[in-house]
Amino acid sequence: GVAFPPSPRSFALKMNRKARRAALAGALSAHAARGSLGLVSGEWDAPSTKAAEALVEAWGATRPLVVVADESEESLLKSFRNLERVAVTVPGELGVAEVVWARSLLVTEAALPLVQARVEA
Repeated sequence: GVAFPPSPRSFALKMNRKARRAALAGALSAHAARGSLGLVSGEWDAPSTKAAEALVEAWGATRPLVVVADESEESLLKSFRNLERVAVTVPGELGVAEVVWARSLLVTEAALPLVQARVEA
């Protein structure tokens, strides 16, 4: 065997809940201040990547883009997930790293209260 073999270890750092919420709030407010935070209706009849691409182009959003939608909005989630440099997530899994990575942020009307609840809770 090897005298001191590499052992698996976690590089995760503990971060206080209040600090995590403050970081998310700061990242979201930075998007709001520079006008790169958009609100969209999540009521799509059928999944359509063309319609999603057209919406992004019409809005003039720069990529990378993060789309935050409620889990019940299947058509919208499927429409955006195939676009290049677009990350699709639900409010419960929205992280600070994704928000900071994105140049534009698109939130559905159904997901907005859930995102606000994550920041304020």
